[in-house]
Amino acid sequence: MSHTLLALDNSIIHDLLISLSRADIVRFQRDLENSLIEFSAGNEGKFQLNPDFINRPNGQKTIFRTFTSPDAVGMKIIVTPAPVESPNGNTANPPLNGIIALCDSLGRPIGLLNAAEVTGFRTTLCALIPWTWRRHTENIVIFGAGKQGLWHTRLALALRGSEINLDPSQPDYSKRLAAVLSTADAVFCTVGSTSPLFSFQEVLRGTRSRLPFISAIGSWQSDMMELDPELLRYAAGRPDSYSPRGASGSIIVDDAQECLVKSGEVMQSGLKAEQMLQVGEILNWQQEKSGLEGQDRERLASWLADGFVVYEGVGVSVTDLAAGNAILEIAKDRNVGVSIANF
Repeated sequence: MSHTLLALDNSIIHDLLISLSRADIVRFQRDLENSLIEFSAGNEGKFQLNPDFINRPNGQKTIFRTFTSPDAVGMKIIVTPAPVESPNGNTANPPLNGIIALCDSLGRPIGLLNAAEVTGFRTTLCALIPWTWRRHTENIVIFGAGKQGLWHTRLALALRGSEINLDPSQPDYSKRLAAVLSTADAVFCTVGSTSPLFSFQEVLRGTRSRLPFISAIGSWQSDMMELDPELLRYAAGRPDSYSPRGASGSIIVDDAQECLVKSGEVMQSGLKAEQMLQVGEILNWQQEKSGLEGQDRERLASWLADGFVVYEGVGVSVTDLAAGNAILEIAKDRNVGVSIANF
C-alpha cells in the first residue's frame, strides 16, 4: 500500500496560517478543543508520555513531546537556542526552532513540519479558548514580542477584533503599564521570564468595573515565572470563583499534573490539583457530556464570563498532533509543500 510524506517548511506554514479566515481559525480551534476533551475527559491522557526537556550549560533548552492517537503517532522537538552576543555587545535570544514528525497508525511517515510557527499558533489558539468565553474584551495587554506575542495579537483580532480597542504603543511604557493593567479585560503573558512581569497589586489597583482574564503560557520550567504566585492564590480563593471538587475556587490549566511540576508560579503558589480545572474538562461540561447541572452550571458560566480567571498553559502534546494533522490537510487542499512517495 503506497503512502506519501508531505514536508512543510516554516515559510509555507506561516503563509498557510496567516491566510486563514476567521471561519478557518474557528474550525482549527475546534480541532484543538476536541483533542483537549479527549485528553482530559476521554481516555487519551493515559496514552501520552510526559514531555521532557534538557537544559545545557550554555543556556540551550530542548523539549521533547511525543503523542499518540488511534490514527497517528509522532513527536515534536523544540529548541530554544542559547543566548548569543550581538555586534553591539548586548545579549540576544535567537528564536526557537524545531520539528514535528507524524506517522500514520501503521508507523509510515506522513508529515514533516517545521515546528516554529506551528508551536506559536497552537499555543496561542489553546490559550484563547477560555478567553472566547469572556463577556468583555475591549482592553487587552500583551507581554511579549516574539512569535507567541504576535500570534496572540493576530488571533485575538481575527476572532474578536470588532470588540477590541486599538491603541498604538506609547513611549511612556513604564508609567502607563500600571494604568492599563488596572483596567485590562485580558492580559496575555508570552515571555519565558524568571520573575513576575507585573505585581499582583497592579492588576487590582483602583476600582474595577470588570474583572480580568489573565493568561500565562511562557512558564514551562520550574525556574520560569510570569505571574506573581499570590495572584494565583487570590484567583483560586475568591468566593465568586468555581470548583466542583470542594475547593473554594480554581484556576484554569491545560494539564494540571504538568503545571504542578513544570510551571514556576504554579509550584510556588502552593495550589493543589483540586484547585485546577483543565480546559478539556470545562469543554466537556459545556457540551453537556457530564453531570454539571442547575446551579453548578450557572456558577461555572458566570465565573468563566465575568469572574477573575487565570489560565496557565504548559502545552499538551495531543494538541501538537491535532495542529499538525490540520495543517497537513490545509496544505494538501492548497497543493503546497514537498511530497515524497513511499518515504
